[in-house]
Amino acid sequence: MASSKWAELGVIPDVIDVAPPLRAEVIYPSGVSCDFGNELTPTQVKDKPHITFPSEEGALYTIIMTDWDASEMVREVHHFMMVDVSNGDSKTGTVHSEYIGSGAPEGTGLHRYCFLIYKQPPGFKPAEPYRPRNRERRYKFCLKRYAAENDLGDPVAGNFFQAQYDDWVPKQKAELEAATTTQNFQFYSQ
Repeated sequence: MASSKWAELGVIPDVIDVAPPLRAEVIYPSGVSCDFGNELTPTQVKDKPHITFPSEEGALYTIIMTDWDASEMVREVHHFMMVDVSNGDSKTGTVHSEYIGSGAPEGTGLHRYCFLIYKQPPGFKPAEPYRPRNRERRYKFCLKRYAAENDLGDPVAGNFFQAQYDDWVPKQKAELEAATTTQNFQFYSQ
């Protein structure tokens, strides 16, 4: 049933080409969790979740969260990344892109937010720099291209939810704009 949801809701072929064989458990501090396309609210998913998944002993993994349903102009939006996750538990990895919750603009309907877990090849290092919690370098992300360029292969585990606009979205947008402006000011004033 879970594997068919990836195709039924168009995650295959939009976001990934092959359904991950394993389920990732994604549980938010608000108490809600992903369940292969269930609808959650931006308010419920505003804080970074705890993610667990079946893993191989000694292997390291990368977790990526993406929203493929942003506007045609920005297309896929990168929301979160952890690298060097071991033992199938996000408490063990290193954050490489700070978490940003769902932020579907008003009137854009449901967006699909996907958590995908990739087994890292030996010697894996992300090809791009760390992303702080702001809007810089988040738009026009392409998960398929990123996975190919970094030899990650197909995802080994995953899960996803859907969300649309609620009253948390403008608050998050204001936070992110302020963070982007502040960080750009700090960068240019150094």
